[in-house]
Amino acid sequence: MTSFIDTHCHLDKLDSTPERAVKEAKDAGVKKMLTISVDELSLDFVSNAVRQFPEVYGSVGFHPHDATVMNESLEEKIRQLAQEEDKIIAIGETGLDYHYLYSPVEIQQQVFRKQLILAEELKLPVVMHSREAEVDTMNILKEIPVKSLGVAHSFTSSFKMARKLVEMGWYIGINGIVTFKNAEDLRAVVKWLPIDKILLETDSPFLAPVPFRGKPNSPIHIPTIAMFIAELKNVSIHDLAKQTNENAQRLFNLPN
Repeated sequence: MTSFIDTHCHLDKLDSTPERAVKEAKDAGVKKMLTISVDELSLDFVSNAVRQFPEVYGSVGFHPHDATVMNESLEEKIRQLAQEEDKIIAIGETGLDYHYLYSPVEIQQQVFRKQLILAEELKLPVVMHSREAEVDTMNILKEIPVKSLGVAHSFTSSFKMARKLVEMGWYIGINGIVTFKNAEDLRAVVKWLPIDKILLETDSPFLAPVPFRGKPNSPIHIPTIAMFIAELKNVSIHDLAKQTNENAQRLFNLPN
């Protein structure tokens, strides 16, 4: 069976239990999953999940929606979790989101900078969220370059931003959005993207791909997303899986 890696999911937010979700994902060929924290509660979940499930790895950080909550104590908690647990392999989800503005722009930028600095300190890659904040995102990445690089998760930004990120060495996370009817711009980006810069993700329980759109997403849908991308790029599903797995292993220093 062709195997895959889901580089971005939220196992704590699924309708099913983590135990069931992990088993179903394995049965679907998803051999590894990276579960992502966005706030203090999910920090605790991630730290426990990576110990409980051999297939699960974690990323620790604060989403821009929750940037107002971030403080020195929580920053230290992120640092300690990343230092103490080998299976915590990235910092994030962090970045900027100007669509909802649940946190003020200035605070989002401040917290994003702090997490980039932390990633550089810990020599870990970044899981980055950027929505309707392209210019500020790129300016901050230039201001605070992270040698371990990162992934622009759930990418929906411009072709120009994709090209700049790839030139910097970053990876682009593609999920079920690419299958949506109104995602022509994203499909154009994916057609152009070098296959060695693509990471597969679900962002489950959000953004289920067609034909499951409108239903809760889960890591079992990675093969559906991969098949769509493979057809878009005119490569075999086996070759796409092999390359995207290698990409994830390279960025996150995952074992084979």
